[in-house]
Amino acid sequence: MSEPRNPSPVRSAQDRRSIAEVTALAGGLAHELRNPLSTMMVNLQLLTEDLQDERADPADTRRRALVRIGVVRREAERLQALFDEFLSLAGPCRLHRTSVDLRDVVNHLISFLDPTLKAAGISVEPIGPAHSVICPVDEQLVNQALLNIVLNASDAMPGGGALSIEVRREAPWAVISVRDTGTGIAPEDRARIFEPFFSTKPKGTGLGLSVTERVIHEHGGSLTFETVVGKGTTFTIRFPLDPTLPDHDRAS
Repeated sequence: MSEPRNPSPVRSAQDRRSIAEVTALAGGLAHELRNPLSTMMVNLQLLTEDLQDERADPADTRRRALVRIGVVRREAERLQALFDEFLSLAGPCRLHRTSVDLRDVVNHLISFLDPTLKAAGISVEPIGPAHSVICPVDEQLVNQALLNIVLNASDAMPGGGALSIEVRREAPWAVISVRDTGTGIAPEDRARIFEPFFSTKPKGTGLGLSVTERVIHEHGGSLTFETVVGKGTTFTIRFPLDPTLPDHDRAS
């Protein structure tokens, strides 16, 4: 007589949530892939037809071919960016922590973006204490997270505006606040802005803030926001201060 089979283990609520999250991510990725792939296929088909037309003027064929190739390349770059962001969200997050002064991270980012922001009519102001604000973080990932927030702030000010990035200490936290004078976030969008693939921008991937939130949470921090429609938004990042420093050095 054969032994009875062991019943399948009942999935926990956490397992079910994980499966649901993976399913949602896969569905969102498939949706985002559809448009650029369709555009690439159409242009490749048109390019094939142009090159096969022996009656066409060679100069005109070359001109159209360059246009088609340009479209395909832009869509390929868009797909590459989408995959990179997706892997940042879905793949393992390995932190390479070093003791970093967050004032330096902000100042370097502002120096990098200042010409672009000025061209868009956006003034940017760093605000920080005279003393250092040291945190054990992965500098590259924190820089990317902060960049995502600043770029979102810039997009929220299409007609120009003012941006400030403040670094301060509120022991036991290091705090970075990014304030813009943009359009604000509509009430119906506020509960979804950290959802993967949710975006109010026509060509946005909807992954930037999801990746940013994950990076901050992996550091043991938090990401919150306050917004007023027509007046602007403030995103606030909190990281644990370096616990190896004396209390008086970590105090606000």
